[in-house]
Amino acid sequence: MEQVLTILIADDNPSDRILLKAILSQFGHKVIMAVDGQDAIDKFDPQTVQLVCLDIKMPRKDGWEAAMDIQRIAGDQFVPIVFLSGVADPVALSNCLRIGGVDFISKPYSPALITAKLNAIVRLLVMQKTLEEQRDAMSLYNEKLLNDQSIAKSVYENITHSNCLEDTALSTIHYGTNTFNGDVILAAYKPNGGMHLLLGDFTGHGLSAAIGALPLADIFFEWTKKGFLMRQIIPEINARLKSILPANMFCSAAFIDIKVNNKSVEVWNGGLPDLLFFEQKSDSPRRLTSKNLPLGVLSAEDFECQIEAMSFVPGDRLMAFSDGVLDALESFDQEFDPLSGRSVFAPLYEGEIKASNAMSWLTAKLDKKGIVDNPLDDISCLNVCLDTNIGIDSSELDRHRGHDEAPADFSFEYVLNADSLRNTDPLPYVLQILTTVPGLSSFSSQIFMILSELYSNALEHGVLGLRSSQKNSADGFSLYYEERERRLAQLKEGYVKISVKVTSEQHNRSLVLYVEDSGSGFDYKQIDFDMSDSKLLYNRGLALLNQLCSELTFSKGGSAVTAHYQWQVGVH
Repeated sequence: MEQVLTILIADDNPSDRILLKAILSQFGHKVIMAVDGQDAIDKFDPQTVQLVCLDIKMPRKDGWEAAMDIQRIAGDQFVPIVFLSGVADPVALSNCLRIGGVDFISKPYSPALITAKLNAIVRLLVMQKTLEEQRDAMSLYNEKLLNDQSIAKSVYENITHSNCLEDTALSTIHYGTNTFNGDVILAAYKPNGGMHLLLGDFTGHGLSAAIGALPLADIFFEWTKKGFLMRQIIPEINARLKSILPANMFCSAAFIDIKVNNKSVEVWNGGLPDLLFFEQKSDSPRRLTSKNLPLGVLSAEDFECQIEAMSFVPGDRLMAFSDGVLDALESFDQEFDPLSGRSVFAPLYEGEIKASNAMSWLTAKLDKKGIVDNPLDDISCLNVCLDTNIGIDSSELDRHRGHDEAPADFSFEYVLNADSLRNTDPLPYVLQILTTVPGLSSFSSQIFMILSELYSNALEHGVLGLRSSQKNSADGFSLYYEERERRLAQLKEGYVKISVKVTSEQHNRSLVLYVEDSGSGFDYKQIDFDMSDSKLLYNRGLALLNQLCSELTFSKGGSAVTAHYQWQVGVH
């Protein structure tokens, strides 16, 4: 035997005790002798003794009593006990095994038998030690894994969550099958008011599914913050996911762009169940079906971005959900018959459930079927109560302080020809420069609102020749933006010039934005700056600019407009 043991022997017969010690010592083992059961208990040390040999019949405490006390002292530590017996009573021997003995040795002692039994016990001890080491290693690994998961979950939630999800206009349902899940709901305010929303459903479950949400959220928040349009953000997300995800992994998603300036909403659906648009004037919701492939499937060259545009009035609602919701209800709903063609969401689709009660109806249905406590798939649902106040005066851009006293005087100019107008949106780049101006970053939301309105008017009405009156109905909104995309794609000539000038004088700062287009202009003297008509679907932009700017002037027959914006710094 390779392992040397420290063995405690308890036997009230001196000759048997000495004989067994001699046999064990012959193999190199260290032997501690006890004269009876109580003496064995007193000499037992679980930190040093690896094996205990107890005679069954001893004074003060017999072997059985001593064994139970020794096991209590040893606690969780495994110390094998071998009983010594000069009798062959089957009942007594079975009692030895019943109370925890691993074996027994009959008297008179046989050196060959003792050697064989000790070898077996040594193998048992080695195995037990290996198991304990593995248990301790697994315990440490599990503790580290839980800690890593906790940190990763915190980072994941910080990246994929935004304070915008707390907006009172939003309500969500979000249940996952694991600590991490493949469903993600993102919300971010736009610099010019309104909000971007994304509900995504990655293939798979757990960490492997959730990992794709990190680059998606990174682009979503950063590009929204910089003022990029939905139609620019979606292709960028698709390209990033296509480049990093395995071939069998993608993200079904719905992207929603709420535009409060003209009371419209745009929706991109790539692989999710129909979104539902609840208009107060309609008895049943409009279903917005998927017209795009999921994100991460197509290459950048093949990717297309088909978007549906609609007008809204405050109180209209938009609802989106992952396919986990539909699959779960169909699996648990005994009344659902897939052969009938009637969807489990039929009460929603057919207007039986009011828009304001849609989330509570869905939550109650999920809870009733036990899906909330034991979801078979990741479940997410988003409900938006549309309003013109969403994202107004809620810019999330950092407000840098400490440099407000530094003067700023500079100017620059952007001129975009037909090729640039088709492929470039200059607003995020202009805004990025302006937010470096001392003190102006605090007003970035208003500045971007002015910029976007001036540029969209110059491009859509000046260069492309679109008329606002085309948006005088809900269907007109959709047709307007379809025509906008068609004309923009076919644009051969035209330009938009953006000139920016920043000046400072003591505490006063001034920003002058000049936007000129190649269009024929318009009769700006007929502009109505009255915003009291809340039902008006268009022509609200210039009225809003008139309120934000200290001065708004037109020139060149209406093809050029100059907006003056003023602010103060260092005044407390």
